[in-house]
Amino acid sequence: MHLKISKPEAPRSNRGGGTKVFNHNNYLSLKYFYTTLSKDWLGSTGVYLNYDSTKDRNFILKTLIRAPPSEGRFVLDELHKYRRWKNWLKSLYDHHGKTLKILVTGSAKLDLFRKGADSMFGRYETVRLHPFSIGELTNNAAQPPPKSENEWLSLGGKGDPKIWQRLTVSSGFPEPYHANNPLQYRRWVQRRKELVIRQDLRDITDIREISGVEQLALLLPERVGSPLSINSLREDLTVAHETASNWLASLDRIYYSFRIRPYSGKLNQSLRKEQKLYLWDWAEIEELGERFENMVASHLLKAVHFWNDVGYGEYDLLYWRDKQKREVDFVITNKRKPIVILECKLNEVTPNANLKYLGSRLKVPQIQLVNQEGIDQRYDQLRIVSAQDFLSGLP
Repeated sequence: MHLKISKPEAPRSNRGGGTKVFNHNNYLSLKYFYTTLSKDWLGSTGVYLNYDSTKDRNFILKTLIRAPPSEGRFVLDELHKYRRWKNWLKSLYDHHGKTLKILVTGSAKLDLFRKGADSMFGRYETVRLHPFSIGELTNNAAQPPPKSENEWLSLGGKGDPKIWQRLTVSSGFPEPYHANNPLQYRRWVQRRKELVIRQDLRDITDIREISGVEQLALLLPERVGSPLSINSLREDLTVAHETASNWLASLDRIYYSFRIRPYSGKLNQSLRKEQKLYLWDWAEIEELGERFENMVASHLLKAVHFWNDVGYGEYDLLYWRDKQKREVDFVITNKRKPIVILECKLNEVTPNANLKYLGSRLKVPQIQLVNQEGIDQRYDQLRIVSAQDFLSGLP
């Protein structure tokens, strides 16, 4: 089963592929958004049902499940709260997979079905949604990955500075982005934290010390972009190392934060363990340099996820640091082979020494992204370019 869904109410928003099981993950607190998106896919003849609605739940349990339809389009929101939802979907697909189209949306808990023994392999595909990016808001079609060194070194176009600034201060989440109001953004942040930490965390974990997780969330913005020390977090929280590690993993699972691993390959002296942490909502970060790096990380992760979900390759987003404390912010690999490295600098328009060093070792294109307009300089394999222009070439 195949479907196409478009993101409404966004300037020139792109279209992406979708399938019968749709994981909206980081849009946990934006039900208005994915509801609108789902209804846009349904058209005038499809049916939208939300398991949280008493009326819809009764219809699902008493009518839809007992006498399932053989054709049509349905959106089933929060269906994973029905205990036997996987078995029912499997049966439905096996009997009517060619004529029935179903879009299943849900919270982070929807990810967990892939880890259970009751597999739905072959019956579904997932597509990950991310916050808006400058590429999505300025292009009509999602961009495939560059295929050559020259394509990486010429990627992008003219990014709209107004869109870039709006993303910087309002985040890429649809509600605050469209509101474009600092006061409303701060209210939205508080509501989102309450939802993802106090509600969704209870749904997918057995953590009872919610206040401790909230305290951890307060500590994370100042640690963005640096190798993360769980031991340091443990000391600040006065908890065991295992507890801090579990809490941090839980915040990753509910799409509050994400981490990237270090790249080592065959490079001697490279660090191999400490990860770097970023937030899904980069606008929470007050320090401009860290916020800029987080924005870039989010844009790159979105591209990597899209390329993997569509089937372009096996891409990964990593970083590099060695024992001499030389560091490059991002390394993108495909099938574990590095294809491009990137460094973030607010204002530095001279080639970064660490970027050049790693580029000479890996023999890959080097991109230095700056948070200024109108910058585009080329030095053999190294390009210094405005972030908003380069990133506009990504999905």
